[in-house]
Amino acid sequence: MANRTRIAVIGYGRFGRVHALRAQAHPAFEVLCVVDPQPGARNAAQADGFNAIASLNDLPRDVEAASVVTPADTHAEIAIALMHRGIDVLVEKPMASSEAEIDTMLDAAQATRRRLFTGHIERFNQALMSAPWDTTPGSIVFSRQSRLPGCSHSVVLDLMVHDLDLAAHLLRCHTPDSFHILSVQEHGDGVSAQVAMGSTVVNFHALHGADSSSATIRWHKATAVCELPLSHRAEPTQPDALTRQYTAFHSMLKGQPSHLASAMEGATAARRALAIAARL
Repeated sequence: MANRTRIAVIGYGRFGRVHALRAQAHPAFEVLCVVDPQPGARNAAQADGFNAIASLNDLPRDVEAASVVTPADTHAEIAIALMHRGIDVLVEKPMASSEAEIDTMLDAAQATRRRLFTGHIERFNQALMSAPWDTTPGSIVFSRQSRLPGCSHSVVLDLMVHDLDLAAHLLRCHTPDSFHILSVQEHGDGVSAQVAMGSTVVNFHALHGADSSSATIRWHKATAVCELPLSHRAEPTQPDALTRQYTAFHSMLKGQPSHLASAMEGATAARRALAIAARL
């Protein structure tokens, strides 16, 4: 593809590497560099064929966009620095780890007139290419578990936030008055929350340290219970969810609509996760 968008990937950890490889393989992007302060990460990036640099100060001048794939508590500082350099940003979920950081990111996007998006990848899950129900259910259960270790706070910010955004996206409940926390319970390495989203009662269950990783949505239809697995792998002939997310990112950069989470939608999901975590 001519005139590919020149992109930098910030962070080359486990998921940062996947981001860089997917972006490099995408016909709409050219990965100009990977940025990571850790020498080991830069060595790994160079071994994979990327130009690896240690600091944003060394960014090539012609970078147009960037993906921020670093720990959540660094998202605000990095994204703001990038936007002040005139770069459009896709920041991994959660958008940030505090209300103050969310506010500063939104302020920076407005002040710099840069485009800021949030990487809520479940929006591009193959199982959700069309709406899973014909009419909005009265109740929905989201269950998500990961083999990775974590604490109750990270369970909400790292895992449950996926489904907080997904529920808002599917139910179109992004406004503050469409979300009310009914209860929050902590059980071992897991957290359950029941909330009202519009006219639907939604239960969220998230668990770290499970024997296997999985995710499902369950809802009632008439007298039947429907369940949709979300943790299957894409077919070899189908692009995976991250590749579809990069396609959506490119569409938004070119002024075309997509399902990519906006800065405000990413902020909403993060604020809701923080509100649930504050009940623990």
